[in-house]
Amino acid sequence: MKKIKIIEISHSSESYSLGEGEKELKKLVINDWPARVSKQIKKFYPEIEVECWAPEKIYKEEKRFQEFGVLFKFFPTTFALRYAMDFSIPMIKELKKEVEKSKKENYKLIIHFHEIHNIHGLTIATLFKNENVIVQHHGGSNPMKHLKGARMKKFLFPLLLFGQLWENKVLKNIKYYYTLSDYEKIYLKKTAPNSRLKFQTMGIEEEYFKNTDKKVARIKLKLPKDKKIILFIGKVDRIKGMDLLLEAMKDLRDIELKIIGFGPQEPIFKKYVKENNLDNVEFLGGVFGEKKMLYLSSADAFVLPSRREGAPVTVMEALSRNTPVVVSDVGGVKLMIENNREGIIIRQNNVKDIVNALRKILRWKKKNVRQYARKYEWKKIIDETVRDYNEIK
Repeated sequence: MKKIKIIEISHSSESYSLGEGEKELKKLVINDWPARVSKQIKKFYPEIEVECWAPEKIYKEEKRFQEFGVLFKFFPTTFALRYAMDFSIPMIKELKKEVEKSKKENYKLIIHFHEIHNIHGLTIATLFKNENVIVQHHGGSNPMKHLKGARMKKFLFPLLLFGQLWENKVLKNIKYYYTLSDYEKIYLKKTAPNSRLKFQTMGIEEEYFKNTDKKVARIKLKLPKDKKIILFIGKVDRIKGMDLLLEAMKDLRDIELKIIGFGPQEPIFKKYVKENNLDNVEFLGGVFGEKKMLYLSSADAFVLPSRREGAPVTVMEALSRNTPVVVSDVGGVKLMIENNREGIIIRQNNVKDIVNALRKILRWKKKNVRQYARKYEWKKIIDETVRDYNEIK
C-alpha cells in the first residue's frame, strides 16, 4: 500500500486567543481542531505520517515541537489584515517543497486545510490545484456575505468583491469539502459543483462518555450542591455571545454561571461583571482534561449564545456528559441537535431568548441526552476521514 503523509494546516495564529495571564501557546495548539484530528489519526492509524502546520504572528522564524507522534511546525506570519487573516510566505514555500518531495519519493501527500475563506485557503486552492487538497469548513463565510451589515461598506466592497471573484475561480480546484452548515453546502454546490461535499465535525474522546454523577463532580470541584449551575466553554468574546449572556445573567441572579475560556476581550467582560455586581458569574480561565469534564458533569445546562459558529464541539462534549444545551441558531447547530430533545435552539442576538430558554431547560426532568452524541465518537469520524484520504485521487 502506498505511503500516506497528511499535513493538517491551520489558517490563523493561535496566539490571537491568548488570554490574560495565559502564556502556554502549545496548550492552545494541541487542543485546536487540526491537532485533535492529527492526534486521533496517529491513535487509530499509527502507520500514517502526520504533521500539523500553522502561521504564528509572535514568531520571527520557524518553530517546531513533537507531541503524540505528530510534528508541529509554526511559520512566521508575513502579514495579517485582521484576526484570522494571517498569511505566511514561508509556509507556502515549505508546502511547495513538500509537494515536490512527495512526487520524488512517490508517496501520497494529503493537504488538509482548515477553513477556505481566507488568503491562505485561496492561495492553496490556486497554487496546488492539481494536488490532493481537502478543506475543513470552520464556520467562515464567502466574502460577499460579510458585506451585509458591515461597517465602511464603500471601503470594503472592492476588497470583498475581489475575494469573491477569486473564490469563484479557484474553489472548484478543491477535491473534497467537509462543511458545517447548510448555507456553506448550498454555496459550494454552486461554486464548486464537481467537488465532493460532506457534513463533518470534530469528534469526542471516548472518556467523555464515562458516567460521572453530578453530585460527585460537584464534591470534587467544591461546588454547592443545591445551586443551579450553567456552564459556558469557548473564547470569551462577542462572537461567542458573551455580552448577551452576561446581560441575561442580570435576570438570572439565582443561577450560577461558570465561564471556561479566555480571549483578548476578557478584561472588558470582567469589568462588566464587576460594574453590574454579578456575583453569580465566575471566570475560570483555561480548564482542560479531566477537570473540564467534571465541570461539564456538574452543570445543570450548557449555554452557547454565539453569533457565529460551525458545529461547536463543546455542544457535543456537553451532550456526551449528559448535560442538555442552550445554543443559538447558527452554523450547523440544527444539523447537530433537535430542538427540545437534547437542548433548546434560540435566536441569535436575543437576550430574552437566553433567559427564557435557560429557565425552561433548568426545569427539565433528567433526560438521557448522552445517546445523541454517540455519532460524534472520534473512531467513527477518523475511520471515515482516512477512507476519504485513500479514495481521493
